[in-house]
Amino acid sequence: MATSVVTRPARINWFEVTLAAALLIVFGVAAKFVVHYAVPYFAFDPNYFDYYWPHRFRLMTHICGGMLALICGPFQFWTGLRQKALHIHRWTGLLYLLGVAVGASGAGMMAVFSQPRNFGVSLAFMALAWVVSTAIAYLAIRRGQVPLHKEWMVRSYLVAFGFVTFRLISDYPPGVHWGTFADRAATITWACWAVPVAGYEVVLSLQRLRAAKAA
Repeated sequence: MATSVVTRPARINWFEVTLAAALLIVFGVAAKFVVHYAVPYFAFDPNYFDYYWPHRFRLMTHICGGMLALICGPFQFWTGLRQKALHIHRWTGLLYLLGVAVGASGAGMMAVFSQPRNFGVSLAFMALAWVVSTAIAYLAIRRGQVPLHKEWMVRSYLVAFGFVTFRLISDYPPGVHWGTFADRAATITWACWAVPVAGYEVVLSLQRLRAAKAA
C-alpha cells in the first residue's frame, strides 16, 4: 500500500518580504527625488540654478555623485541579490563608493560658498559624516568584518538619503512654514541625517539588549 507524502507549503519569510518592500519604497522615493530635483539641472538653465549658477560645476559634481549613490545604495541591502549574484553586489558597491567620493567632494566645495554660513558649515559636516561612514564600511569589508560592514553601510546610506530628507522637510508642510530658507536650512541639514542615524543606533542597541537577554 503506497503511503502519501504530505508536503507543507513553504513558510513565508516575513522579514525578507518586509525588507524588500522597504527597499522598494526607498528606491522609489530616491528615484522620484532624482527625476524631480536633480535631472532638471542638466538642462543648465541659469534660472533653475539661481544663485548657484556661478558655482554650477561644484553643484553638478555633487548632483552626479549623489544620484549614483542614491540609486546604487538600495542594491547593497538586497539580501537575495547578495546571495545569488555576489559580483553584482560588489560592482554596485564600487559604484556607490564612486558616487560618495564624487558627491561628497561636490558637497564640500559647495559648503565653501553656501549662504548663510551656518548652512555651509552644516553641509560640510554632513559631507564629512558621509565620507567617514562609507570609509569605515569599506575598511570593514576589506578585513572580512561583514556585520560591521553592514552596520556602517546603513549609516552611510542614511546620510546619503539625508539629501532627500532635506528636501522632504524643507519643501513640504510643516517644514516649509518654518521661516525663510535661511532660518531653517542649517537646522534641517543637521537633522536630516543626524536624527535617522541616532534612531538607527537606538534600534541596534535594542537588538543587542534583546540578544543578550535571550542568551
